[in-house]
Amino acid sequence: MEENKIEKYYKLSIATILVAFFLLIAFPVQATGSAKLGGTFVNSESASINSSLDYQWEDGKWQQTFETDYQYKKEDNTEVMHELFLNTKANYTLSPRYYLFGVAQYDYDKFRTDGDRKVLGLGYGMKLLRTERLKASNESSIAQLNTDTISEVIFRNSLWFSYKVTDNVNFTNKFLYEEGSNSGVFIRNETALNYNFSNGLVLSLNNTYTEDPIDNNVLSFSIGKKW
Repeated sequence: MEENKIEKYYKLSIATILVAFFLLIAFPVQATGSAKLGGTFVNSESASINSSLDYQWEDGKWQQTFETDYQYKKEDNTEVMHELFLNTKANYTLSPRYYLFGVAQYDYDKFRTDGDRKVLGLGYGMKLLRTERLKASNESSIAQLNTDTISEVIFRNSLWFSYKVTDNVNFTNKFLYEEGSNSGVFIRNETALNYNFSNGLVLSLNNTYTEDPIDNNVLSFSIGKKW
């Protein structure tokens, strides 16, 4: 029974990424995004897979973003990591610097004791810095968290920045902090160093750190496509 459940979650994770990809590329032509895939296969008993899809579009005062990350790792024929992270956010511009937003988030970790995390919230964002090379924003929100064992209101804060090192190289970092009275602290930090080719291909060195509550740090290399 447990193996059937694991297989179901694995197929659901892959299907979610594929469906999201084909749906998003059909969105308006003014949208931008990227899709990346990486991994290592040492032998039949050790392998790792990481993939991501990011998408954003703007329409007047509205901006929509969607991101998904999937990570799988097996060592000596034993599964040690199986995670899926989905996040979508809609921003409404109040002024050149401030905006309101709504966020929906889902993340699955096979080895988490309290099951899937589902978050739905509203918040306030501020563009801290906008220059030709450096961009930074901070967002704070109140959200409802639901897991297999917890249902409560939590506080969330996210800090994001991007730095254009050269015309072809850029560095990004996304830091997310969540805390509730029963759920404790959840931290997710994504770092990426990207080399962008003129034909749209992108090579990335990525690092994802999570704490919920066990620390987990994943360093990966991937290749993808920007549009």
